[in-house]
Formats: sequence, C-alpha cells, structure tokens
Amino acid sequence: MGCCSRSSGKDGEMLSSGKVTSEDICCLNLVVQGKPLQYRGMADVRSLLESRGENSMYVNVRINDEVLAHRDFEQVSLSDGDSIDFLYYMGGGTCLTLLTKKSLGIRGI
Repeated sequence: MGCCSRSSGKDGEMLSSGKVTSEDICCLNLVVQGKPLQYRGMADVRSLLESRGENSMYVNVRINDEVLAHRDFEQVSLSDGDSIDFLYYMGGGTCLTLLTKKSLGIRGI
C-alpha cells in the first residue's frame, strides 16, 4: 500500500511555499511497462518520468488505459497499483524518389 501524504494548510489546502518536504514523497507500488516498480517520489506523472530519465517532451503516458495530455503531467496524481506505459512515437521515413540513370539522363556510366 502507498504511503502518500502532503503538506497542507488549514482546511486541507496545499502550502504555497512550493518546497518539497519528506511529507510530499510517496511510496507507491506501480506497474511500469508491464513490470512491478516500487516508486518513491512525488506522486505526479512528470516526477515519475524525471525519476526514470525520460524526457516528457518525447513520450506519451498511458495510465490504466487512459492516454494523458502532456499538459496534465503535473496535475495527474499517481495511485498505488496504477499501470503505466510510456508510448514513444517513432518518426522516420521520407518521401524518397528513387533515381535511376535513366531518370537522371545519364548514359554510359
């Protein structure tokens, strides 16, 4: 089971200091890329990506079969037992015209 807790002010509001304390750290049992992971860190998607050395600009994230928008990486909280996949889109290929001797008008080569 996770051990999340957050520093809070009155009525459960988050402190505005912006500082991370040990109370902001979570211990979560996740499944990442199909493998169990005991994660200890901030409970948002961007923090998980950073802890694993992933560049959030080049990866999409799916949590429990829901693909997230990049803008939501800091707002979406992770929960104990979440299944997380990193989806990489590969670019490549070009529109390539095969050039032959004939199409180039080259003779005798």
